[in-house]
Amino acid sequence: MSSFEHDVRYAARTLKKSPGFTAVVILILAIGIGANVAMFSVTHAVFLKALPFQDPDELILGRTTYSGQLSWNVSSEDYYDFRDQVQAFESLAALRTFSNDVTITGGEEPERVAATLASVDLFPTLGINPQLGRRFSIEEAELAGPPVAIISHGYWQRNYGGSPDVVGRSLVINGLPNTIVGVMPAGFHLLYDVDIWRPMRDGGDATGVRRFHNWTVFGRLASGVTIQQAQNEVDVVAARLEAAYPESNTDKGLRVLNLQGALVDSYDDMLWMLMGAIALVLLIACGNVAGLLLARGLSRNVELSVRVALGASGRRIARQLLTESMLMALGAGILGAALAAVLQRVMIGLLPLDRLGIQTVGVSLPMLLFAVGLSLATALVFGVVPAISGARANPAEELKSGARTTGSTGVARLRSGFVVFQVALSVVLLIGAGLLMRSFMQLRGVDPGFRSEQLLTARVSLPVAGYQDAESRVVFYSGLLDDVRAIPGVSAAGAISVLPVKDGYSNVRAWNPDDPPADAGGYSLAEHRRVLPGYFESMEIPILGGRDIEYTDGGDAEPVLIISEAMARGLFEGENPVGRQVAVDVGAEQPIITRVVGVVGDVRLRLSGDAPWHMYYSYRQSPVFGMTVAVRAQGDPTVLTRAVREVLRARDPDIPLANVETMDAVLANSIASTKVVTSVLTVFAMVALILAALGLYSVLAYYVARRANEIGIRLALGATPNRVLQLVLQKGLLLVVIGLVVGLAGAVGVTRFIQQQLFGVQPTDPATFAAVGLVFILIGTVACLVPGWRAVRIDPMRTLQAE
Repeated sequence: MSSFEHDVRYAARTLKKSPGFTAVVILILAIGIGANVAMFSVTHAVFLKALPFQDPDELILGRTTYSGQLSWNVSSEDYYDFRDQVQAFESLAALRTFSNDVTITGGEEPERVAATLASVDLFPTLGINPQLGRRFSIEEAELAGPPVAIISHGYWQRNYGGSPDVVGRSLVINGLPNTIVGVMPAGFHLLYDVDIWRPMRDGGDATGVRRFHNWTVFGRLASGVTIQQAQNEVDVVAARLEAAYPESNTDKGLRVLNLQGALVDSYDDMLWMLMGAIALVLLIACGNVAGLLLARGLSRNVELSVRVALGASGRRIARQLLTESMLMALGAGILGAALAAVLQRVMIGLLPLDRLGIQTVGVSLPMLLFAVGLSLATALVFGVVPAISGARANPAEELKSGARTTGSTGVARLRSGFVVFQVALSVVLLIGAGLLMRSFMQLRGVDPGFRSEQLLTARVSLPVAGYQDAESRVVFYSGLLDDVRAIPGVSAAGAISVLPVKDGYSNVRAWNPDDPPADAGGYSLAEHRRVLPGYFESMEIPILGGRDIEYTDGGDAEPVLIISEAMARGLFEGENPVGRQVAVDVGAEQPIITRVVGVVGDVRLRLSGDAPWHMYYSYRQSPVFGMTVAVRAQGDPTVLTRAVREVLRARDPDIPLANVETMDAVLANSIASTKVVTSVLTVFAMVALILAALGLYSVLAYYVARRANEIGIRLALGATPNRVLQLVLQKGLLLVVIGLVVGLAGAVGVTRFIQQQLFGVQPTDPATFAAVGLVFILIGTVACLVPGWRAVRIDPMRTLQAE
């Protein structure tokens, strides 16, 4: 122990003598350690930290399978059957898959609030109790049950100031009074953030049709039951449902998955990719520091040789040098842990972890233990080779009077090897970032099927209580669009029930009634939308044939339909679709037969996916309560927001203008997660590139400094400056080329793991590989030129005088 204490004190004094060198090493390592610790804390929170529910290991997620393909959505009727017939579940609950905004009135201003529907089993299944009040009762889940709501902790604080008597108060939702029966605890989150939960009711919203899938199913396993046992029983019930309902349940089942595993499944590739990238940055930093320590070791050869001459063993010298490395690594670990506390907040804010609801991670024991372990491991990675090299000091050679040492060939090769190592890892990182960047640019360049510039969108939802009559809804929206078109600066205005890209999927079965599918598996799905006249003009979606929806397409007229080009091609290949009929499954016993009056261009719902089939109804023939207004501006669309809000308030002051956003912003938000991951990986790649360039520069600078006499003699004997510069460049670029070749070969194997993250780009894209190779040649050349210029400026006269 006394020997160890002596090593620590001596190491501290030695490092104190070189504060600049020590600070540089600690800073380089701290950046690598801090980024890794921050990424570990986020990954730990996602994959390893237990969900904040009672006995989370017993919780499952049920996902519908279509011929083995997984889907999040389950139909209400299937849910009821699995709940009632599978005994392996202690309970089975359902949550509406997508949140539905509702209008809250009664305050100073109407507001749109995120809300959803949940079965009465949901909170008991999760083992969550409201902070105030109670859960839903069985009676409140009946179709004729009293209107009740449970509110979030945040909504309680914002709108009621945390008043303890909020339970029992009335909350006007969509024009109808609801009684608040509970307040959820702070931080409760499941799939998405909402402020209001209302009970799911058999026969109510989004229920009653087995073919429609609108729910996510959660369950708790019965005592002693495994997931496999539950799956076996579920399969028996699924086969029974398939036999009873072949039209909707052929080749359909329910996959039982561990809840935490299912929730984090979509984050696997992204987080492990970033974790791997950050680990590579730390390895590059270790290689850089190891090179610096080797260079510093050469300047300490005399000191180490004296210690050996006085009786110190090679093992003792190695232990002393490792102790110095440990002290620097621990210092970097402390600084890195502090840096990680900041970086993890940045990462949580940037990474798309909304499904998990992770808002903060904080400093945890696993995080601190990881920081300590990583610091010690880092010390070994960058400290072992310099320690072994230092332990081989030769006192007979180093203590010769007048001896000049240029360092052993072995040490020089090690330093060069570290540079090759850094370049190779940097190449892998930069190629990965380059592929993602090219993929992102491809994604940005996708034509969505409409023109997003100068387009303002906003959601307008009518309260049920005031607009129960269908004609009143038609009159309202028609008049509102007329008012909006009269606003100065508006060139066109329209409205649609489900906005592309932003609002996602809403598909039903559609087929040619003259050529119906032979079986249930032959139906195709089409996105169905309601539109008012002017929508296609405002979005600049081209009408390719037939006509637009008109105001004469009312409830008394024949049902009409406008279909997309892809749908026309799929249903009526080689024929004119205008005037043909389309059968649409609207959830009734019989499909509705509609007449095609027009064909429009294809529109994408996701920029990374193909354009699905689209069909557009006349709003007058199917008037829903909520519509999204699309306003085409002559200039900046945001300046129209106030005017649109004023014309809406003039028509009904209790209806808020919600979700106001330009279509450019909608498209940007749809690929924001891809942009974040690409940006983060690019930053890491740039850091790696800089470290590799610094490593190359340090090797060549030391090479020039140690061979200053040799270079001076060469110049004195007639060598030209260009020849000297060529020697330095050859040595440096040889290292770059070797590292480049190794890195390119490694990238071919590594980039296949990010193939699912790419769009329109192959993992072995020649352009990206060539660009990265060119970048490294250029960076390497610059890093070589500075030491090269120093070499050609050596004064040969001074060199000869020194000799």
